[in-house]
Amino acid sequence: MGTRPPQGSASAGRGPVRRRAGPAIVTRALMRLTLVAALVGAGGAMAQQSPMQSLESLPARPPVNPDVDPYPFDPFLSLRSYLRQRLPAGWWTRDPSYEAGAFVVVVHIPESWRGNPTSAMLRLCPEPSSMLWERIQVVELRPFYHQAPWPAATCRR
Repeated sequence: MGTRPPQGSASAGRGPVRRRAGPAIVTRALMRLTLVAALVGAGGAMAQQSPMQSLESLPARPPVNPDVDPYPFDPFLSLRSYLRQRLPAGWWTRDPSYEAGAFVVVVHIPESWRGNPTSAMLRLCPEPSSMLWERIQVVELRPFYHQAPWPAATCRR
């Protein structure tokens, strides 16, 4: 005896419907996906055309007003470029962050280096005549050496 239901049973008529329902479901799902993609694409185009919002609402960022200064001082970019020029070979930094009124930079020191990481951070502090001090008050350099954080060095104006 086969696994087919007898012709007189109630489920015998559903066999072809089930086979046709699969492609119909897939077709409906693809149509919905296309519609959603079109709506998201239209929303993205509208978002690109929206006017620039105020930068003052960003968390943990110093206030910047492009109406006052068309080329505002970017402390994050300035710190990155300053440290990129002064770091020894093999050393690297994470992007600066702004925490509790100070700019914080984590400096990664290679395993092969020998010395005191905290005193090495003091040598990376900007000189008193540096242009950074015109807009930045405090920089905290946090060494990361031998897969562990070390005490930070605080550079002040």
